[in-house]
Amino acid sequence: MSTRWPGHLVSMAVLAAALAAQSPLPRVTYTRTFPNSDPVYLKVVVARSGAAVYAAREHAGEPVMRFPFQASPRVVRAIFQEAAALGDFRGAKLQSKDNVAFTGNKTLEYDAAGVHAAQDFTFTTVPAARSLTALFERISATGVYALRLQRALAYQPLDVLGILDQIKVDWGLHQLAAPQLLAPALRRLIADPGQMQAAQRRAQQLLSAMHQR
Repeated sequence: MSTRWPGHLVSMAVLAAALAAQSPLPRVTYTRTFPNSDPVYLKVVVARSGAAVYAAREHAGEPVMRFPFQASPRVVRAIFQEAAALGDFRGAKLQSKDNVAFTGNKTLEYDAAGVHAAQDFTFTTVPAARSLTALFERISATGVYALRLQRALAYQPLDVLGILDQIKVDWGLHQLAAPQLLAPALRRLIADPGQMQAAQRRAQQLLSAMHQR
């Protein structure tokens, strides 16, 4: 039996245009495409207001999933501070000449009223760019868990507890950012009387831990 995906999923091209049209200004956008990675495509858009969207295609051939969320003031401040340190991507080239393993095609973009700047790169040695990229990748790691948990709740309930255990480990190792991405799925799990009580307790513990940090 084929899996039926939620109707709000849209194509990657349409989604990119929609994100640009709907996101307030100023905003910073990070995009990464990397075949055979997980996810193969991701985009994070964060406005200075905190309005944000995560979009990802976990595996080739799957639809892009979109998760609006409200980024925390700390995350917003870090993103815009690093962008400013890089001249809002209008400064020196980020692409390194070092011969290193390929880790995907990346783009950082800055948009404000009448302003658009972007830089494409695969690898950079610029400290602010490395820090900013790492933060966006941690946001993406959280988003991938949101994607997997949402899918498990709908189609694979026996996988829910295992996903929660993985989230707990990565949260403890500070591998995740923007827990606001996960909160809706965790709350849905807690409120669903058909879910295992052990999974509901784990979800509540995660929500509490994420609220405290």
